[in-house]
Amino acid sequence: MNKKIVQWLSHYNIYQLDNKNVIAIGADQEYFFCRVAFPLFYLINGKRTIEEITDKADNKLQAMQFTRLCNSLINRGEFLQIEDSASVTQKIECTTTLHGKNVWSYLPNNSPLLQELSKFIDKVCIPTFFTHDLLNSSFKQSVTMSIGEESKFQIVSLGVNKLTLSPLLNNIDELDGLLAHLKANKPVLNSLEKSLRTPIERPVCSQFNLEMCCNTLETLIGCINDESQRREKYLIEIDFSSQKTTKHFASYPIKRTASNSSNEIILHAKKISHDLDGGSRTLNAQETINNLSPYISQLIGPIAYFEELDTSASPIKIFKAAFFKSPYFIDEIDLDHNSFVQICLGKGVSKEQSLASALCETIERKNAQFTNQISTTYCTPSELDKRFYSFQELSPYSKEQYSNFADQTHTDARRKQACSAYLNDHIHWQGVWSLTHKEQIYVPSVICFANTPYREEKYGKWQSNGCAAGNNLEEAIMQGLFELIERDAAAIWWYNRLQRPSFDLSRLDPKYFSPLHQTLCVDHEYWVLDLTTDTSIPVMAAIGRHKVTAGWVFGFGCHLKPELAAQRALTELCQLIPIRDQNGAPFDFDAIEKEDFLIPNSNASAICPKLEPSGDLKLDILAVVEQLKSLGMETLALDYSQEPIPIKTAKVFVPGLCHIWPQLGNPRLFDTPVKLGLRDEQLNENTINQQGLYI
Repeated sequence: MNKKIVQWLSHYNIYQLDNKNVIAIGADQEYFFCRVAFPLFYLINGKRTIEEITDKADNKLQAMQFTRLCNSLINRGEFLQIEDSASVTQKIECTTTLHGKNVWSYLPNNSPLLQELSKFIDKVCIPTFFTHDLLNSSFKQSVTMSIGEESKFQIVSLGVNKLTLSPLLNNIDELDGLLAHLKANKPVLNSLEKSLRTPIERPVCSQFNLEMCCNTLETLIGCINDESQRREKYLIEIDFSSQKTTKHFASYPIKRTASNSSNEIILHAKKISHDLDGGSRTLNAQETINNLSPYISQLIGPIAYFEELDTSASPIKIFKAAFFKSPYFIDEIDLDHNSFVQICLGKGVSKEQSLASALCETIERKNAQFTNQISTTYCTPSELDKRFYSFQELSPYSKEQYSNFADQTHTDARRKQACSAYLNDHIHWQGVWSLTHKEQIYVPSVICFANTPYREEKYGKWQSNGCAAGNNLEEAIMQGLFELIERDAAAIWWYNRLQRPSFDLSRLDPKYFSPLHQTLCVDHEYWVLDLTTDTSIPVMAAIGRHKVTAGWVFGFGCHLKPELAAQRALTELCQLIPIRDQNGAPFDFDAIEKEDFLIPNSNASAICPKLEPSGDLKLDILAVVEQLKSLGMETLALDYSQEPIPIKTAKVFVPGLCHIWPQLGNPRLFDTPVKLGLRDEQLNENTINQQGLYI
């Protein structure tokens, strides 16, 4: 077999990327062949034998891996075949056909379904298009030419095992919105189209089950003519074999929250009504879940799915949710299968709070994905008409760190945080709002949004620090501030190995502490350290040590109420324990050595909080902003919410606060312990804790 020519199966369209990854586009699914997991696959072109391809391998192991994968796929009849000179691939053409008054089809000329449709023409009362592929770029042109841009219509898309019926679309613009939703949940296809800047044609389905489809048509016609369905704006999916009908809420068009050109944020009074689990919320967790439930759909939703982690009989439940993301195929960026799906974990004492947390974090991360709706200013810093913060001020790496990033033999060069020093060349800038000085400020756009097409990501990238979601914008900003302050205190404690006092857990509400204790005490000894710094806003670290292995694990929490800061740290500890040992985690808990700073120090004094919770989010935000201003720091915020999703999202920046990741060019990391009397003299890059806190 190795001396025969290997080729891709004809019912896939193959795209070979410049970085040696390969994408196979099928009739209803796309497949990403990562160059690491599938080496040499980019050399398959229907002209080379397996042996000729393995001759180009970097080493014997790579050649063996390629041969094994090829033979496995060929034997299973998947993706690859040995050259078949008898097979001639003919491109199947589709044409637009009008059947009676209300039915159009955009199907292959020889499709047996064309005759079947004639039996149902008189039963359809709404203009309806039948197609094999709703995402085919030629299909939209067919619709526009047939009925114009402002007519109402529905679409039936016929797949291998199911069909989908669109909601009633009022015009072509709504079709564009629906297509954008569907493509967002086809991340490989979406990434390819964005990167090549051209529509991607998918092969026509060659495995169509006519009998099963015809059995479904009666059910379909009922859905088409159902007035309530047309009002509800649901996309309906009908499975051929089971006849099961599934509804997916079509919340198009998704768009960025409209704002004025200054990106101004006006805070409004918001009474805090739920502050016992999750902290500083205006709705309870179940209300948040109910609001987000329509937006959960693997087919079309911003939240693809959610599920509960297996935590056995533990009273604390952990949920995970996921969304699809579509990175640009840029040469220097290595992608794998995990690059297209992101998992988010929730935390909370109650089951409802844990689920609400997971769903909200998913929206927080999904909304942060770059889209073409984002308006930026492209120029050098000197050409900006307002103040700005550059990469170095937002992520203050030291000269030694930049040197390590540039040294390909150094481990830091392989971290996702690795970047080059910015030299004031042209980049894209994003306007954000200064909550401190009530004015617009510019920051690099690649710091604000993930997976941009911009080459300036070499200077710095988006990361989630300061990103948050809430039932309203004020909630999101408050949670973003808590996260920044929490990580600042955690970094100062960790890298300086500061001995801190314990927090008295008897101060916690027994209703919420009891399930936390029941979960943790089975396998772990645990305690809470008070890490509060000169921000005077309570920050706690929950430290756990396994009773058998002595392995460490910890979580952090921040809140204006010390008790809630401790409770949030404990819920994060519960969240991290099940995933502590996952493969590929950037932080190795087992590398932690027993040191005094992990244990409560009875001689250390806690720093007293200065701010009293007001019961109103606006007032609490302003109080925190003023406290940070007194330390010489400015608070910036970007509202990156998307309509009509009922959860708001914000990214908060406070240049000068420390990141939990090592950013060793920040003077605060070294100055603060001395300022607070916790160290007699400053440490330096070589004497601080050398284990980066990459949690």
